[in-house]
Amino acid sequence: MKKVYLSILCAAAGFAHADSGHVSPGSTLTTGPVSNGHALYSATHNPAVAALTVGKDENWRIAYLPSISFSTEVGDVNDFVDELDELIDILDDSSLATDSIEETLDRFNRVLKEMGENGYAKVGVGITAPIFPIYWRPSEFSGTFFMEAGVDAQVRLGLLDQPLVYDDQHESFSTGSSAYLKSGIEKRISLGYAKPMLDERKSAEYGGQLYAGAKLKLMNLELSKQVMRLQLLEGRDIEDVMEDEYDNNLKSTTNIGIDVGISWVTRFYSAGFTLKNINSPSFKYGTVGVNCAQYEEGSFGRNNCEAAAYFAFEAGEINAYEKHKKHATATVDGSFYPTSFWSLSASADLASYDDIVGMETQMFNLSTAINTKSLWIPDIRLGYHKNLAGSKLASAAVGLSFFDTVTLDARIALDEVTIDGDKAPRSVAFSIAFEEKF
Repeated sequence: MKKVYLSILCAAAGFAHADSGHVSPGSTLTTGPVSNGHALYSATHNPAVAALTVGKDENWRIAYLPSISFSTEVGDVNDFVDELDELIDILDDSSLATDSIEETLDRFNRVLKEMGENGYAKVGVGITAPIFPIYWRPSEFSGTFFMEAGVDAQVRLGLLDQPLVYDDQHESFSTGSSAYLKSGIEKRISLGYAKPMLDERKSAEYGGQLYAGAKLKLMNLELSKQVMRLQLLEGRDIEDVMEDEYDNNLKSTTNIGIDVGISWVTRFYSAGFTLKNINSPSFKYGTVGVNCAQYEEGSFGRNNCEAAAYFAFEAGEINAYEKHKKHATATVDGSFYPTSFWSLSASADLASYDDIVGMETQMFNLSTAINTKSLWIPDIRLGYHKNLAGSKLASAAVGLSFFDTVTLDARIALDEVTIDGDKAPRSVAFSIAFEEKF
């Protein structure tokens, strides 16, 4: 059987092949959601920034080609994945256990508990539609209309742990431990408007200009959950089983979200404030562990449904009837410009929230960027990112812009995990985007 770690990633990638887990597109992967009118995708975070994105003598700005983003993250499990893979083989054939029964039970019950607490893999992939986002400003002194279109997805695989026991009569090991998959695909079209609200540049030596914007998002979310007992895999690769069972409890919901933002911009600094999903739209997951009688007695589907019912109604570890609610979130950001080509920036979420697969998130970002103002010398960005909630992971990022059009950004976690004796970062992300710079 393939290693569990690789199975998790392959399964997740199989479901996320066309979508994203809210990986920041373009240069914002490195800089974070700061109010930067030069970065085309900044306005996807703060709608007020849309008023800054079109050049003085222009009316339009577009992205030309799609942006593509990818991220992956694993829990702090170290070598436990190898032991879990060995456990699955022992469940298929107890003669493969090299230790005594007592030693095997002690060892793998420790493994199962650790995997249940810390073992997970999460994958996100993202694509924006060609030419989107689009910005249109009818005249130099008017507001800016904009439109966005893209698809996001997240896939998370974890373990619901139960003790390993030994059956003397049948001379075999067994466990109720189950793989638990949550996935979400979000298709989104957004319409927005931003305009200058207050201009203090002429009345004060260090005055600035206040911008405000709002965005209406039409979102369709396809959410699914699956519970699969390890005991019943019978040598099948977990990713194949997931693909076969994926549609069984998929739920599609459409709703509307509203974002608003403001941005204060001066020659030496800028500051922004964003409220996302102020109406807190909600979306339904497919149910699990309900109406198990619809499956044939003893079938794979029936056994998994009954396992889900146990974890939902007896153990209380999962929710059979679940909704994902996009709670209203607030983000502040600020930038300082020591020179016309150098910026220092920071942003922070003011409270934690759950992403669409239930991972707690609250991001803090620091970055610096150098705009070479040259077609041939790449711009460079450096960033530091920290999830203040949930995984508490910290990451470093670097980005380059080539020919005033192509941006390449990558992010890597500072924490490592050990797999097969080799160290690897717990999280990796990258983005490639195409946007005109002015």
